Amino acid sequence: MNNTSLAKLAQSSIKALAIGSLFASAGAAHGQSFSNVLDGLKEGSKASLNVRARYEYNETPASEINGYSVRTRLALETGEYEGLKLFVEMEDLSFNNDDDRPGLDVPTTELNQVWFSYEGAKVGRQIFVLDDQRFIGHVGWRQNIQTFDAATYSYAIDDKSKLSFAYLDAVHRVNATSQDLAGIVFNGSSKLTENFTLTGYAYLLDFDRPVLSSSDTYGIRGAGKIPSGDISYSYSFSYAKQMDNGGSVRDFDVDYLAGEFGAAFSGMSLTAGVEILDGDGVTGFTTPLATVHKFNGFADAFAGNSLGLGGGLPEGLEDYYLAFGFKAGDVPVKLVYHSFDTAGSSEFLGSEIDLVASYKLNEYVTLIGKFADYSSNGSASVSYGTADKQVLTLEANLAF
Repeated sequence: MNNTSLAKLAQSSIKALAIGSLFASAGAAHGQSFSNVLDGLKEGSKASLNVRARYEYNETPASEINGYSVRTRLALETGEYEGLKLFVEMEDLSFNNDDDRPGLDVPTTELNQVWFSYEGAKVGRQIFVLDDQRFIGHVGWRQNIQTFDAATYSYAIDDKSKLSFAYLDAVHRVNATSQDLAGIVFNGSSKLTENFTLTGYAYLLDFDRPVLSSSDTYGIRGAGKIPSGDISYSYSFSYAKQMDNGGSVRDFDVDYLAGEFGAAFSGMSLTAGVEILDGDGVTGFTTPLATVHKFNGFADAFAGNSLGLGGGLPEGLEDYYLAFGFKAGDVPVKLVYHSFDTAGSSEFLGSEIDLVASYKLNEYVTLIGKFADYSSNGSASVSYGTADKQVLTLEANLAF
């Protein structure tokens, strides 16, 4: 780790210790000694180990990568003492050949998480996700997961309604870089019927570095099911409005639309959907804190732009997709086809075929294979999605 990373780590640790002292003082104020607090946290505590060994093949016209990596996480979670809990997790990512690895995966050893929680509040470095992770996610598919230095709070109004608030101070990226920000997050959801939930949200993000687009985003999301005999139908829809704020380097006002409808029957599923990220010709709709790998194809042909790099997707993006899921014996398999256009002119950008399969070897080990083949149409009017790309990953996950 470099000096900047060490400084940030030290700063986060000091903050965490300070918060812990406040909790301990609170316990003492309620007639509990510091030893009693520690004894309470010790009871029910547990350690966990997570190891992922991965082979990744990544090919574009300009490069070819065959990377072998091992990611190891060791964590300790205390028991809960009068609503108080502590979690600490270390992470190490290493490669057999540092010169032959995916660009986003960087060898590192770091304090991945350290947080305190109390009665729905959580403070410290943590994983933080909301809804389908289109706006706030952890990018769990990459070897180095995305975390936040944040204060978060979740409150259940009743068994049907929930409110989530957060202040985000920094985001720690999958490529071992960190970016400071002032992020205010609000998310409220309510189960309006037995089979339908409506969510409203506001994400106000002000990044310290102009390389990412600071923005204010307001939106709604609905998700539901339609039980119908042997066939179960599901659907979701989203709309969001995104505009510049005080930290933005340019003026913009763009929209986001998404809709999906699916059916599950006889151990199979079929899903059709569309996602539209608007663009005004200069700036595109961005989701800088999302798990972008879940959207617009596993090849991540549009991932960097949708995060907000280079003004996002200036001409926007329309993603029409069809997914088919089934089981080959004990192996769940999912096949997805994507067709990509620009949002403004509906110019065809390219298509992609994705395939993912997993097999649970035993209680502790899961094997996963994933393949993506993006074929570009070679558009000359936009700067993104212009190169063919193939990605293959094979991995073994050990967790206990």
